[in-house]
Amino acid sequence: MITLTKDILAKFNANPLYSKDGQGKNAEVIAVFHMPFTEACWLITEASQEGDDWLMFGYCHIFEWEFGYVRLSEIMELNIKGITAQIDNTLPKGYTIEDCLKKIPFAEH
Repeated sequence: MITLTKDILAKFNANPLYSKDGQGKNAEVIAVFHMPFTEACWLITEASQEGDDWLMFGYCHIFEWEFGYVRLSEIMELNIKGITAQIDNTLPKGYTIEDCLKKIPFAEH
């Protein structure tokens, strides 16, 4: 279950879509979502609220790494035999995509 804390919501509000255009892997990550026991991972750098949902942008891995958009609701709906996506609450402040990739065993370097 993903619970968005006040801190995460503040980061989302402070980093709207397109605010980090052109920064590539040097963009600061504001949230990390992952699917346990898989390589699915979302390194979120920007987010804008749309109604009750959030449209987010970041560097994501399902089958391969790519920049793209994802809705928070899409991540929250994931369920594989009772296992759901989680948010990493241990993300150090100021970590970039490149910093995160160094900590992910299956990531390209």
